[in-house]
Amino acid sequence: MAELGRSDRRASRERFPRLVGGTDVAAPNAPSRAAELSLEHMDALASDWRDLSRRALEPNAFYEPGFALSAARHCPAAERPRFIVVRDGAGRLTGLFPIVAPNPLFGDGLIRLWLHKQAALATPLVDRDCAPQTIEAFLAWVEAREKSAGVLFSRMPTNGRFHQALQRVVAGRAVDVLDSYERAALLPGGAADALGPRAGGTKKLAEIRRQARRLGEMGRVTFETHDSEAEIKAAAEEFLALEASGWKAWRGALLSQPALATFLRSATRLLARENGCKIQSLRLDGRPIAMAVVLESQGRSYLWKIAFDESLRAQAPGIQLVYAHTKAALDGGDLDYVDSCAIANHPMIDRIWPDRIGVCDVAVSLGARGDGAFLASCRRANARRQAREMAKRLANRLLKRKVS
Repeated sequence: MAELGRSDRRASRERFPRLVGGTDVAAPNAPSRAAELSLEHMDALASDWRDLSRRALEPNAFYEPGFALSAARHCPAAERPRFIVVRDGAGRLTGLFPIVAPNPLFGDGLIRLWLHKQAALATPLVDRDCAPQTIEAFLAWVEAREKSAGVLFSRMPTNGRFHQALQRVVAGRAVDVLDSYERAALLPGGAADALGPRAGGTKKLAEIRRQARRLGEMGRVTFETHDSEAEIKAAAEEFLALEASGWKAWRGALLSQPALATFLRSATRLLARENGCKIQSLRLDGRPIAMAVVLESQGRSYLWKIAFDESLRAQAPGIQLVYAHTKAALDGGDLDYVDSCAIANHPMIDRIWPDRIGVCDVAVSLGARGDGAFLASCRRANARRQAREMAKRLANRLLKRKVS
């Protein structure tokens, strides 16, 4: 366990007083106030929410209304998040913190920032101009309303601006990093042809070119980007069909789960209206043989979903698509980075993109139950995570599942 600074516990409680009565909780020494809103209220707040996304200290396409509202609507009721919003003294929305409470019987005692199963990040949206006050208002709300030992800020960039702001705000509280890993990312600068050697795969570029020639011998190969709402609607159906045609048909293809398929259709369409989504395709004589759903927010891109025609596995259409995406992203300019959204040590993308971004889960204690309860909750959370990872590895080995 790491502790970010030291201060008197009584002083910490004075900074985050409990307020009884009313629906809002005010942050100390700041005009910000936090409150819980229903899914219906969040729907009505979508315009303000989108504005907050543009002002966010740390972008997160998975918490923008097009994605998050669609995901929440199509979740089972028991899995839907609670939306905690923060407003400043003028009533402007300055923070969005979707949370999931721990299971009272089997939970670990930690409130979690909501991480949908189809999302790669759970960084809350906070206004860049008043991030500390906004984070303090959220913590004050949780401390006044919940009986949890701490808050788990799930899946956020390790060196991101939100993480840095959080570190400053929680100085004096007990903090534990429950998980941390790196995943592939595409950073600006350089050329696509130089990435393979940097990733340690000196023969990879020659192999990609050889496979591209073999594809070209089979017909006309084109790389297309679909970004209008009408194009996205049609391309989403092609993507769903392509994904369901492969091995994922037996393991989690979106089309095999009506709620998830509807979610993807809704999210991509809504995000397209805000220029927050595009679908790229590699086509052979007009037929899609590989497709990717790419989300975008504040100069960052997220290579969210990939599907490819497995009958052409020898020609590696998925890798060809990623290579074409890489060239397009590097040539496009105004790129912060592209997040692969992949697992750590992914066998495909790690050989193409040599750079990495860190992602971490950070738990912050709440004063109501003390550090002892917080430490016990963190131990339970770590044990549960390790058990899940072990079970997943065992299942993959027994069923000979492919890494995705």
